[in-house]
Amino acid sequence: MFKPLIAAAFIAALAVPSALAAPAERLGRIDHRLTAAELRGDIPQGSRADHAEDRLDRFENRVDRRESRRDEAVDFGPRDVIEDHLDRAESRRDHREDRIDRRH
Repeated sequence: MFKPLIAAAFIAALAVPSALAAPAERLGRIDHRLTAAELRGDIPQGSRADHAEDRLDRFENRVDRRESRRDEAVDFGPRDVIEDHLDRAESRRDHREDRIDRRH
């Protein structure tokens, strides 16, 4: 029942007009949709769909880390440095959210 929901969210995120978005952004959109479905109660805690969402979260975190390392290796000025700081803060929030989600 939840596999079609996950598949639909995945396909919808990939078919979004902003197809040129970075892989981390696409994964973030998919994760956002799945998190919203989980908060609505469509995905019960401990279900197969919840475990699939958890695996997607972990994969998204790895992709985010790789992208952050690449971004931090290049400095295009003060705005780029600010963006790097904001990306790191977002990454910490994502990790915290994932840890809280896994506890439930």
